[in-house]
Amino acid sequence: MKREKIIQDRHGRALNFTQERDDELVYFKLEFNKACAAYANCQILGDVLVLADIFVENKCVVRHPDFFRRLLGRKTIEINFRKQGIGGQLLTTVIAYAKSKGFKRIEGRMVEKDLLPNPKLPQWYQKRGFKVKEALIYMDLVALPDDDSRFL
Repeated sequence: MKREKIIQDRHGRALNFTQERDDELVYFKLEFNKACAAYANCQILGDVLVLADIFVENKCVVRHPDFFRRLLGRKTIEINFRKQGIGGQLLTTVIAYAKSKGFKRIEGRMVEKDLLPNPKLPQWYQKRGFKVKEALIYMDLVALPDDDSRFL
């Protein structure tokens, strides 16, 4: 099943948010002009939602939104979606989803390829309520009421 809505980044750009779930996986995705701007992939392991990957694009090449500029040869533009609040919104959505579905914990791992370009990544997770222990990030949850129908 798929769910969609529109959200905005700090520059007011409209991004299409989609959420899909199958038996053991949940996908959260943000698109701008049909190009992926950010995503979070999660795996369901019992009462734990594992944040397998979260990524915000820093070189998103999209079709230029201005028709006349496209006519004059400027077919695409490159957009950096980092530092626009998108990753935080995505992680907040993952947390709300996990609470609404009764998960007891969210956890994930920070890997070297993420930490090298983003040395402040542990602090980013801590700012959003996660505990960091070496490469492990986790958050113990208190469930939301059963009538929260925002999620699949």
